[in-house]
Amino acid sequence: MNKRQTFFLAAFDAAIRVALGLGVLLGPLTIVWLFENDANVEWLVVFRAASDFWLLSHGTRLVVPAGEILGVAVPTFIVALIPLGMTIWFARLYYTAGKRFLASSALWPGWLGGTLVVGALSLGISTLAFDPAIYPVTWQGVVFPTALFFFFQFLGSVFGKPDELFDGDVIDQAPERDRIRRALNDFRLQMHWSIRSLIAPALRAGTSITVMLLMVSAFVIAILIGFSWIDITRLYESVQVSILGAVVLTAGQLALLPNLIIFGAAWFTGVGFSIGTGSLISPLGSQVGPLPAVPLLGALPVGRLDFGMIAIAVVLIAAFIATLSIRRSADVIRFEFATAWSAAISLGLSIALVTSLQLGLLALLASGGAGPGRLSQIGINPWLLMLISFVEVFVVATLAAFFSARPSDSSASKPRAVS
Repeated sequence: MNKRQTFFLAAFDAAIRVALGLGVLLGPLTIVWLFENDANVEWLVVFRAASDFWLLSHGTRLVVPAGEILGVAVPTFIVALIPLGMTIWFARLYYTAGKRFLASSALWPGWLGGTLVVGALSLGISTLAFDPAIYPVTWQGVVFPTALFFFFQFLGSVFGKPDELFDGDVIDQAPERDRIRRALNDFRLQMHWSIRSLIAPALRAGTSITVMLLMVSAFVIAILIGFSWIDITRLYESVQVSILGAVVLTAGQLALLPNLIIFGAAWFTGVGFSIGTGSLISPLGSQVGPLPAVPLLGALPVGRLDFGMIAIAVVLIAAFIATLSIRRSADVIRFEFATAWSAAISLGLSIALVTSLQLGLLALLASGGAGPGRLSQIGINPWLLMLISFVEVFVVATLAAFFSARPSDSSASKPRAVS
């Protein structure tokens, strides 16, 4: 494709993906509005609700001015809890959008065309979504969706692999794709020898620990939901919604399920999480106030658990397994570092740093306000999670690194070149 074709293809594809994302949210709400319509409710209200959820999924904050909710006076508050389930889906949509033109003669027309269309559509959606009762922060409604689209479109176009759409694995790469990849490789080669030898094993092991924590959290949450079906059913009955309303409510909870999985990962580190100001749910015990009528919250492990501290063993075991599993990729470490102590401590520090940064970022994305008063604080303290997870992983990873990164006899017996 030439530059003009790339520009218009990327612009058209971006418009389709925005329409698809908004349509997935608007469709179920429209069905509920059609079959359970209140004569006083216009369809524009449904469109605004879908638009608000679309903007919130892209990180845009929603402002609710002071007023009355269900007859109770509330001050102005911010809704900032991102439904990560939808965000992940949008990120996947935008990543595949970038892969569509990775074989074009140039990438920048595609970046420009797609970003301009998403920016214009975001401006239109945030403008139409404005309502005195609830409205998005104006600049965020334009900047955040556009930035999210550009970021994942860029990743898809530069690092994405050809789909089955292409005949064979070898294609002519765009010059930007080749230059960026070569620049990253040159930057890696210019790093200090210690960082260059540690970065790949540390990223692999640290990411493995994070993934294992999330997997265990998801498994345990599934079990808790199965055992708590009675409490969850009672909460469904308490909200008094119809069958269609229950379907929409369930879909909304599924969008928040990744948030809950991240909360569970924080629970296994011992840090825990909060559902409202002053509350804490952790292995050491729970202090929970009135909870919002969300059926999924019926599965929360409230109360004191006598075996709670055993949960921290999940992090320790994950760190041990991940550090041992990178022995094959730690050949450079065994060659570069002269002593077992320096190799083990350096690798342990690197793995702990990667894990703590990843968990901190996940905690930051998964947390946020969802209502007035005490509901303005829901989620995890990212700084505390980073500190605790760093200490836990560092201790175990360092001990395991004495095996996986122990310098070989040949490397210890000969001098290392000074970089």
